[in-house]
Amino acid sequence: METFLQLLANDIINKYGEQFSHLTIIFPNKRAGLFLAEELSKLIRHPVWMPEILTLSEYIEKHTGLRKADNLTLIIKLYKAYIKVSASHENFEEFYFWGTMLLGDFDDVDKYLADAKDLFSNLVALKEIETNFPYLTEEEIAAIQKFWSSFNPDRFSHEQEEFLKVWNKLYATYTAFRTALKQDGICYEGMNERYFCEHIDEYRHPEHLLFAGFNALNICEKQIFSYYQNLGKASFYWDYDIYYTANEHQEAGLYIRENLKLFPNELDMGHFNNFLHNSKKIEYISVPSVIGQAKLLEQLTMHLVNDNPRDTAIVLCDEQMLIPALHSIPEYIKKINITMGYPARKTSVAALISLLCDLKNYSKQEGNKIFYYYKPVVALLNHKLIKELCSEDISKITDFINQNNIIYIQEKYLLFHPLTKAIFSPEQENIPSYLLRILNLLMLPTLDMETDPIEKEFIFTIYTQIQNLQNTFKEEKIEPEEKLYIQLITKVINNITIPFSGEPLEGLQLMGLMETRMLDFKHLIILSANEGVLPKNTLPSSFIPYNLRIGFRLPTPQHQEALFAYYFYRLLQRSKDIKLLYTVGMKSLNIGEMSRFLYQMRYESGLPIKESSFQNHISTQTPQEIIIPKTKEIMNILEQYKISDQKTLSPSAINTYLDCPLRFYFKYIANIKEKDQIAEELDQKLLGTIFHDCSQSIYNTIPEGKITQEAIDTLLKKQKLIETHILNAYQKIYTTQISQLLDSGSNELLLNVVKKYIQAMLHYDKSITPFNILALEQRFYVPVSTKIDDHIQTIFIGGYIDRVDKTEQGIRVIDYKTGADTTNFKSIASIFDSENPIRNKAALQTMLYCMMYNHSQPSNSPLIPGIYNIKQLFGKNYDYHLICDTDIINNFSHFEKEYKEELNSLLNNIFSAKYPFTQTNNKKKCTNCNYAGICRK
Repeated sequence: METFLQLLANDIINKYGEQFSHLTIIFPNKRAGLFLAEELSKLIRHPVWMPEILTLSEYIEKHTGLRKADNLTLIIKLYKAYIKVSASHENFEEFYFWGTMLLGDFDDVDKYLADAKDLFSNLVALKEIETNFPYLTEEEIAAIQKFWSSFNPDRFSHEQEEFLKVWNKLYATYTAFRTALKQDGICYEGMNERYFCEHIDEYRHPEHLLFAGFNALNICEKQIFSYYQNLGKASFYWDYDIYYTANEHQEAGLYIRENLKLFPNELDMGHFNNFLHNSKKIEYISVPSVIGQAKLLEQLTMHLVNDNPRDTAIVLCDEQMLIPALHSIPEYIKKINITMGYPARKTSVAALISLLCDLKNYSKQEGNKIFYYYKPVVALLNHKLIKELCSEDISKITDFINQNNIIYIQEKYLLFHPLTKAIFSPEQENIPSYLLRILNLLMLPTLDMETDPIEKEFIFTIYTQIQNLQNTFKEEKIEPEEKLYIQLITKVINNITIPFSGEPLEGLQLMGLMETRMLDFKHLIILSANEGVLPKNTLPSSFIPYNLRIGFRLPTPQHQEALFAYYFYRLLQRSKDIKLLYTVGMKSLNIGEMSRFLYQMRYESGLPIKESSFQNHISTQTPQEIIIPKTKEIMNILEQYKISDQKTLSPSAINTYLDCPLRFYFKYIANIKEKDQIAEELDQKLLGTIFHDCSQSIYNTIPEGKITQEAIDTLLKKQKLIETHILNAYQKIYTTQISQLLDSGSNELLLNVVKKYIQAMLHYDKSITPFNILALEQRFYVPVSTKIDDHIQTIFIGGYIDRVDKTEQGIRVIDYKTGADTTNFKSIASIFDSENPIRNKAALQTMLYCMMYNHSQPSNSPLIPGIYNIKQLFGKNYDYHLICDTDIINNFSHFEKEYKEELNSLLNNIFSAKYPFTQTNNKKKCTNCNYAGICRK
């Protein structure tokens, strides 16, 4: 079976021999010209002059001399025209976004040769529309009347007033805009087509033109085609199939049916009855995810091991599938030709640009110092384009930020590499200059490194676009605000696609639906054949209401649907093996439904269609239990706790082991750091830190630590002193400058909570005065001799005790708690029972503090372990004493023997080579565990 371009090439040779240098062939796109030239080269026998092959836009520009300008230049010119006509004070920032929409409308007006003066007339008071617009049909006049009849001349709504305010100025704006463009020798596409139509008699015309592969013609194109047809200089080649042109209800043939009547086809109808008669094999494949479609490509392209890859096309209805598809094509396919662009907004460079803009947005200046908000800073430093260049330095600085809880980091800490000096430079410059300088630095090293060539292309393309944006504003003498510059750069990036260069005539073809026009393939794999994607459900915005579009013969949403239907059915008509993949996962309203075109083909074509479903194989097996045996290396690490008091096992580490031995291994043996999280607002942990720090510093103000009622009364009267101590503690977490930058009302409220906690503690302490402070936040340790694997060994346990004081009853060892810890527990054994869901960790810890203090400062006085639960200090009759079952612990020595027995048993488990590190059986403990992602409990 011959392809359309083979039919065209054969007809050209048959009619013109090899003397076709006088021919001009006009295509709707450039790619088809390359393939036609190849087909002609197969048929000619000696060197000849090839016909001139152009797109219609190129042909028109060649004659008019008007150059199509980029969108930004056009919008700036449109803005100037609007301001001149309306005498408005609207700034460019406000105009830009609706100006883009207006530019599209003017393009439609010109392409469809609408009378702009009539279209943009205010017809509210005009009763006899039929008389004023004799060239319109009754249906078109009815549509216009339907729109304007909703306006009441005596009382407009606010929306109608705003609409008319702009509408009444549009014709004058349109005229002034076109005049300004003509003077500068530039245009938009519709303007150039209209200008060509209006001056077509003035141009020198080629001997003969062949128009091939067009579909939906605008009115300009119809007039151009008719003009050359009437001169006898035009031939027309339409690519279609009888299947959808013979049926008047088939939207795919909507425009082709009209074209065939107006401009008869040079090729015989017998060539265009393929859709139902070439033994097609069609398969619909439903896939649970978008990426799953790409992963199926290896399986679906197996036939290419023996076949010519060029006979196969992978068609992406959704351009975002390009990169997943590229990574899924098997390695044995050596050549791939990509005929579509990749959306720039999906590139890593676009993500970098977005982060750089965020960095500028959220930076603050104090005097001559600049502070950057940590989130974009950390995200930027971890961006792959930056991290690849200085990964070691970046790890150090991000650790520094996390560990020191730095919310706003000063620029001087970030200037450790030429690239970061450019990013965090205090130099004042506009956004484009700033971005260009950084992208330029990125391009220099990547050109020398074996970097992904696609990444290089992404950087270069976006650099070029930003440079053009900056140059345009300079030429037009407009300096937008930084906010608009950021919006424009984002919009520019969102609207561009990055083309891939390659050899179009070789290899597997990877293309978008639009790029398939006039090309035919034996094998087709079509991805994302979902409703909402095929056809697209996003329509261009317009200032021209729907009914006025109908009335003045401008394109409507139905136009786009008919276009997509034609592209779809035309692509399938000559293919023999067709795989159509669509997603069935429900992520939005439309995703999960196959395209209406697939339903249509299933129920109307009568062709046999195989339907299959690809399912991901999800394992339901329970994750394998993790058991870490105590190897020689692990035992060597544990030996470090037996050497001296310089390396001690902390009470919190012991509690961690009881909660989950595997968590103990991750944290204290494997030394896997828990994820540091920066706290912009005070959480429970930081609130506790401030309380501990503040309570220590306040009591340190009392000489010799002698606490009396009078001393506490004095403190309670000095509210400003308490606030100063709280602020000093707060500024150990957030420096003075950072706290000024934070502007966090919630932190201020929480500091007031700390103040109330301090006051509650002082009132409670007043009730037990007098007492002497012996230690505050001081480190103690104890060597514990215990039998491990039948050998007596010494384990050093140590840590910081919140407070030790001496009362008439004895020496109190106090642990501050700001959580939900209680003073009660069932038995000594219960606090060492890892299976106990209500195990009292605080009690275990406080009694261990008693052992540590007693070793360092032995005394005959009773040691009294106690917990200050700060929240409960507000209540009446709070008692700090630990209570074992019903016994109040007034002297730790009465419980010490049993406590040491349980502790020795636990230490044997920790340090014995016999007991591996295992996972906890209590899944509740996994909920907030930082290592849950590793063990997958």
